[in-house]
Amino acid sequence: MVYTVPYMKRRMEGAIMKKRDLRNDWALFSYITGYIKPYLGILFLATVALAGNLVLLLLRPYLTKQVIDLGFATNDIAVIEYYALMYGFTIIGSVLFIFVENYFLKSFGQKIIYNIRSIIFQKILNKPHDEFYKLPIGNWVTRITNDVESLRTLYTDVILNLASSGLMIIGILGFMYAINIPLAIIMTILLPIMGGIIWVFQKFSRKAFRQVRRSVAASNASIKELLNYIVIVKSYGGERAIEERYNTVNKGFLEAGLFEVTTFSIFRPLVDGLFFVALIVIFTTTNVIDSVADAGTVFAFIQYMDRFFQPLKEIADKYNSLQSALAGAERLVPLLEEEDRQIANEVPREFKHIESIDFEHVWFSYDNNDVYALEDFTLSIKAGEFIGIVGPSGSGKSTLLSLLMGLYKPTKGAIYINGIDIANYDSSVLRHLMGYVFQQAYLFKGSIKDNLTLFDTSISYDDMVAAAKQVNLDSMIEQLPEGYHTPVGYLGSLLSDGQKQLLAFGRTLIRNTPILLLDEATANIDSHTEKQIQASIENIRGSKTIVSIAHRLSTVQDANKIVYMEYGKIIEKGSFEELINSKGAFYNLWSNQQSGS
Repeated sequence: MVYTVPYMKRRMEGAIMKKRDLRNDWALFSYITGYIKPYLGILFLATVALAGNLVLLLLRPYLTKQVIDLGFATNDIAVIEYYALMYGFTIIGSVLFIFVENYFLKSFGQKIIYNIRSIIFQKILNKPHDEFYKLPIGNWVTRITNDVESLRTLYTDVILNLASSGLMIIGILGFMYAINIPLAIIMTILLPIMGGIIWVFQKFSRKAFRQVRRSVAASNASIKELLNYIVIVKSYGGERAIEERYNTVNKGFLEAGLFEVTTFSIFRPLVDGLFFVALIVIFTTTNVIDSVADAGTVFAFIQYMDRFFQPLKEIADKYNSLQSALAGAERLVPLLEEEDRQIANEVPREFKHIESIDFEHVWFSYDNNDVYALEDFTLSIKAGEFIGIVGPSGSGKSTLLSLLMGLYKPTKGAIYINGIDIANYDSSVLRHLMGYVFQQAYLFKGSIKDNLTLFDTSISYDDMVAAAKQVNLDSMIEQLPEGYHTPVGYLGSLLSDGQKQLLAFGRTLIRNTPILLLDEATANIDSHTEKQIQASIENIRGSKTIVSIAHRLSTVQDANKIVYMEYGKIIEKGSFEELINSKGAFYNLWSNQQSGS
């Protein structure tokens, strides 16, 4: 499937239309609930079990009242035994209901974590290159882990407990009104007071948890960045400076945490204070009103009163958790609202055979300002040609390949393949045309086979071996105790730099793309491995269009055309012999490398 500009524009417009106001709790909760609809049946069963347990729990004080008023007061053993037996049945029933509730609740929690994490990971994985790198890696990790976990907490802990507490309050009030109406009215008056307290602290709580979430994400990103480059830090003796940099980020986390603590340390004492005021009122009223004179009624009412304040405290506590969970959910909404990006799974018909690649007056700025990484770049490449791109660091060589891969769009000008503007296609289409070998070989934890195939089970063993032979790696692999199943270690630590680069090269050749891009693929390897890669290039030369960025000029000496760049511009181009004979910039660079200066 091909994705043209009009299509992409409609997608963006649709995404904008989908935007909604999710700033209030109910709207946000309703939106998130739409993603867990397949599992609401499991949550319903857990809720039924919870409600059953609540009914039995509330029934016990009433049974106690009956034992006291009808059994102990008349010394009727049969009545006492009857209500004692009923009391025992409620305990057994509660145990069964709790088991069922926990089972379905845990199942529900695991299923929504699996589902939402899969969705979020897919959204992140399919993000365009420039959008992905707008945020540090640690922020994306936080989305998948902490923020998704907050959704599980939202439903399995917060919402269900709030519902349980609400049902408990309603049930307790019902039994209270059945026992003593005046005292029940007093308890009812306390509810709007508690509601007012919750409403006052609502606007502070969300703000507090937002700050904490942002601080956690920033801290995770900082830790990941600093630890990834720990070797560089130690090499330059920069531990103290880096420690200070992290402490700055960590201080922000501390300040956000203190704000959260301050906000909610005020909340709980107010709830507890209300409880003690209610106790005073209740016991005062008890001494005044004659209708509570029965011992069983008094005992039952006190039990209900104690149970009444427990769910109120639970609501206060869980409201804090609710705001924390919603703050995490809020961070997931932008990802969830994104339109699903349809990744191309095949090469479009118009690109089945590559005939030409043309850069026409291409300008590119990373920040869309007047500082250009490429300026008026024009170059034509024919099918099967081997093109070398050379020049000093910062000349725009890697930018050139990124544009060709569709990772970025030209600021001005256009890039054509077979005369077709590649800006009309999703970058996933272009990646089916191109194999990319990076300067640094990136290996995953697993075996040589896993890294050659990149965990693609559709790649046959024969194709894998053929690719390894193309890069002269097969003989080395066969000598290993486990052959292609040999672990490479963390980041390929069990292999040499040369072996890792050859493996990465073989991984690219397996895909059998018509265009091969080499980004200084021989810059960090020994001369022996470089010769192996050069030999591999010669083996496939003519069957693929090769564009190679070279630090070592010897690797492009046999190229059909060499392009020398400086400051995003083409300074000169031609064959190796032509550039040497012209004694220009390339000649000077070649002479410097040959002399070792």
